Amino acid sequence: MSESRSGKNDLRIREMKAGSTTTNPKKAAEEIDQYISMMQKKLEKIKNRIMIFSGKGGVGKTFIAASIAMYLSKMGYKVGVYDADETGSVIPFVLGNSDAEIYMGESSGELIPANIKGIQVMSLELMLKEKDSPLIWQGALRTKFILQTLALTQWEDLDFLIFDMPPGTGDEAITISQYVPSPKYAIVVSSPGKLSEGVVRKAVVFLKKMEIPILGIVENMSHYTCDDGSKIEVFGKSYIEEIARDHGIEALGKIPLDERIRESQDKGVPIYELASGSEVDRSLELLAKKIIEKLSSKDL
Repeated sequence: MSESRSGKNDLRIREMKAGSTTTNPKKAAEEIDQYISMMQKKLEKIKNRIMIFSGKGGVGKTFIAASIAMYLSKMGYKVGVYDADETGSVIPFVLGNSDAEIYMGESSGELIPANIKGIQVMSLELMLKEKDSPLIWQGALRTKFILQTLALTQWEDLDFLIFDMPPGTGDEAITISQYVPSPKYAIVVSSPGKLSEGVVRKAVVFLKKMEIPILGIVENMSHYTCDDGSKIEVFGKSYIEEIARDHGIEALGKIPLDERIRESQDKGVPIYELASGSEVDRSLELLAKKIIEKLSSKDL
């Protein structure tokens, strides 16, 4: 791209906030409508839009979102990731570069996403001047930030835009579900155990109420495979087959526990390089292939 990527330009982005607020309700509504219109025109050009979703925190949505992005990219697709988890933004770290940079085009005024291992990334984490600073925004400002950044981001031609969603069914989930243009799809992430099951079921119902087709459900941290081939259900019983059956969706697979997942993130190395041919590598590759198959057949 011809846009400037100077240090001064970068500083402007790192100090950018979600825009000024106005006390005029009519002007505020007009501004939001403008962002929605701009966003929809841009995102309609992207072939596939997928939300990585769960009603619960701690199930590893970001790991699954990052892994899907990396494996699709490895398969030759052009992939972008939008980090919608504003208060728990870690997608740059999981993808392998927390120091990547987002720029503002000096002539266009648009946001140029960071490039991490060939994946285009838009994340609030990459805009923060102080990495330890928490995000202290109420819902309206968080909603506006999502609409604003989606409206202003200059994505290059993408086959996939992956949304790393926050836990639950709050402002961010409602905003993306309502305003990101259809067709859009969702993958539900669960983990073993009864506690996770109950919350994940609510997430499935939420997506159905929002009329978002569900590609399927995947279980993260499913089990640990010992050297002798035996499997230990560290976090308890799996419920994804039951959830899938009860709600008429597909169980896409189970991702095992593997210490190399943590190691790959710490080193900024894709899991398919660090653990090539392993169970976790095969399961994530299969997940990416199933996504392609589902979208190709539209068997939803």
